[in-house]
This record gives sequence, C-alpha cells and structure tokens, in this order.
Amino acid sequence: MLQEALKLAREGQDTSDADLFEELRIPSVSALPRHRDDVRRNAKWLAERMESLGLTTSITDVAGGRHPVLQGDLVVDPKAATLTIYGHYDVQPADPVDQWVTPPFEPAVRDGRVFARGAADNKGNHMAALKAVEFCRKAGGPPVNVRFLIEGEEEITGEALGNYAREHAERLRTDCVLVWDGGFTEDGQPALTVGLRGILYVELVAIGPGIDLHSGTYGGVAPNPLNTLAHVISALKGRDGRITIPGFYDRVREATPQELQDWARPAEYAERLKQLMQAGALEGEAEYPPLVRQWARPTLDVHGLIGGFTDEGVKTVIPSRGMAKVSMRLVPDQDPLEILDTLQAYVQELSTPGVTIQLRRLGSTRPVLIGADHAPARAAMKAFEEAFGKKPKMVRSGGSIPVAIDLQEALKAPMVSSGLPEADSAPHSPNERYSLDHYHRGIEMLIRFMYALES
Repeated sequence: MLQEALKLAREGQDTSDADLFEELRIPSVSALPRHRDDVRRNAKWLAERMESLGLTTSITDVAGGRHPVLQGDLVVDPKAATLTIYGHYDVQPADPVDQWVTPPFEPAVRDGRVFARGAADNKGNHMAALKAVEFCRKAGGPPVNVRFLIEGEEEITGEALGNYAREHAERLRTDCVLVWDGGFTEDGQPALTVGLRGILYVELVAIGPGIDLHSGTYGGVAPNPLNTLAHVISALKGRDGRITIPGFYDRVREATPQELQDWARPAEYAERLKQLMQAGALEGEAEYPPLVRQWARPTLDVHGLIGGFTDEGVKTVIPSRGMAKVSMRLVPDQDPLEILDTLQAYVQELSTPGVTIQLRRLGSTRPVLIGADHAPARAAMKAFEEAFGKKPKMVRSGGSIPVAIDLQEALKAPMVSSGLPEADSAPHSPNERYSLDHYHRGIEMLIRFMYALES
C-alpha cells in the first residue's frame, strides 16, 4: 500500500497544486476583523475536504477565542496508533501590499514556487498532510488513525486551541503529535525542531492631551505621547542588544557547551543571514554567535507605531495619543506573565509627566523544548531522508508556536516538530513563497512517515 500511495501522489501532483491554490485564495487573516468571515470560511473549506476523505469533523468556537478550532478524525482501526497533526489555517496580513509582485491572495507560480500569503505559513504544510492522507486512503490505508487539529489563531497568539486541548485532553489521547509548522534550514536541509521560543506580545497606548494640539501654539508646554513612546521604546533595549526590563534575564537558561558545539557555523553564516534578510548588518548581543542569538537568547522588537499625522504633506500637530506594538521572544525558563508584571511597572517609570501609558497583553506563550529520542522522531528522520535524500538536522527555532506547550502538557505524547518551506520562503513578508517541489516531496515524506509509524 505504501508504494501505491506514493505512485498516486506522483500522478496527482497537478490536483494537489490546484487544491493548495484554492485554499490560498481565501484571505484568512486572523488579526483583521474585516476578515473574520473569511477565517471561518477557510475552516469550513478544510472541513469539507476532510469529510470527502471520510474524516469526521467538528468546528468549535471556544470560549474566549476569536476563531474556531477545526478537528478532523479518521479511525481506520481502533487498535492502531493515532497520529495527531497540528497546523493553522489563519495567515498574516499582507501589508505592505504594494511590495508584492502579484496580488497576495491570487497564487502565482514563478521558478517552481507559488507566491501567495499563507503559502509557506502554514497552508502549504497542512495541505501536504491532507493530501498525504488522501493518497493513503485511495491506496487502502493509511496504516494509522489520523487526527487533524487546525486552528485559526496561531498568527495572533490565540489561546482557543490550547484551551480546547486541555479541556478535552482525555478524548484527544494520541500516540504522536506532529507539529507541522516548521521548515528547512538555511543550508537547505530538512530539520526537526527541538526547541521553540515563547513570546509576550503587548500594545502600549500613550495618552496625553485631551485633543490634538497645534504645535506652534502649544509646542514647548504640551506633553507629546509620541515623544514619550520614543523615550520608552528606546529605553527598553540598549544599542548593545541588551534588554533593560528589570530581572528580564534572571531565568534565562544558557545553552549548554554541547549545544554551542552542535550549533557552530562557519563565518559565512553571518553573510548568508544578511542575504536572506536583505540587510547590511547584524545586530544584537555581539558576545553571542548569530545562531545563538536566533535560537537561545531572548529579544525585544517593535512591530508598529501609530499616532498623529502620517498622510502625505505637512500637518503640525501634537497628537493626543500614540500606540506601539512590541513583542519579546522568550527562551527557557522565562515566564511571560512574570515579565508582563515587571514590564507594566517599568513602563510607568519610563513615562514622562502628563502622559499615561496603558499596557495591554495581546498574547503570550511559554517556550518549549521538544525531545527527539523516541520512535516518531526516528520515523520522521527516515521519511525525510527517503523523500528528500537528506538527513534532517536537529535545530531550535527562533519563532513561536503558541499551542506547542499546551499540546505537550495536555496530550503527553511524543512530539515531532517540522515542516517543508525553505529558509528564504519569506513568511510574514511580501512575496511569501513555497517550493512546489518541497510540497510534492513533502506529501511523499508524510506518506512514508505514517507507514514508518506503523512499524
């Protein structure tokens, strides 16, 4: 049945592409209220595809959540092992839209890659998994029971699926969890992710005068919330990359000597990073190698500043308020809620007279370490090597998958974290792209993985 499923996958590549492109046309942007119906439409679209393969599905609105959780179950044999596959159907906003070569929700193929928002993160991954199940079904399998848990809040650090997993942990018991939301290394190798950074994402709203003011009449006496935000943000992190929040580094678990040895990269790695980023320099804590800064050191970054007059031309206004969005990537054993409390007090200290700063948590999750010394990880390594001709590397990820810690703690099953996009696939950026060769090989890898789990 394995060989038949692989044969069907190779013969069905055009159909696999068409299904992926159809999903990519759905603008399932979870952060923007105007796309709320599109996000739900994407969940229903996936549910219909699953049901056509014989899966039993449910779309659940979790209390406190913004977008629904999709569960799809295929029981081939109650005595067989169960594989749970995680993914997300929501995507990032496409801004700045004017930097896209082709419209972000009209998939376009160039040089063997499909360009569209969500292609790499995460529709190309979960669609490969769904197609793998489809070809296994047509070949008389798969050899394991399969469960999909697909959420619509990953890009907004939502808590719906995490709460759902903890509430239904007994019903969701499984033999393996595949967190299918990673990618390949910068040197083109498959990767098993053994660590993910956590995140604390906050919004700072600075409130000053009751109305916008003329800067000629009131400049020199009026508190300016944007000036205050600039002071606060610049004070949160020094030019040396060190974050100044009191106690921020107290819980940081340093990388071990063995990890540092395993993570060693040649000097050319820094140049490769600059090429990928299209940047002229690297920043951060100079005493740590670039890869350690990416994987095992915490960060603080500003994602947006809004306030005052930003249109073409001139308007000399002192704004009554301003807003900044800031996130911190966290490493073991940092606790986002502890840091939130300290940050709240610290921001008030940094504020200036006449300006009040309100801090709101937009999302948070703890970092997670994932073991790889178990049968499912070995099965994934074997499947990758057979499908791509390359042995996977063990890596940490600088990114966060908020629900990973919930799935790990609630389901208590061996976890494998990986994915298919190349390192330069530009997730979250204009012209996000996804290799169709990786997509096709990834379908074959997942078919092999399911059969390897059986043995």
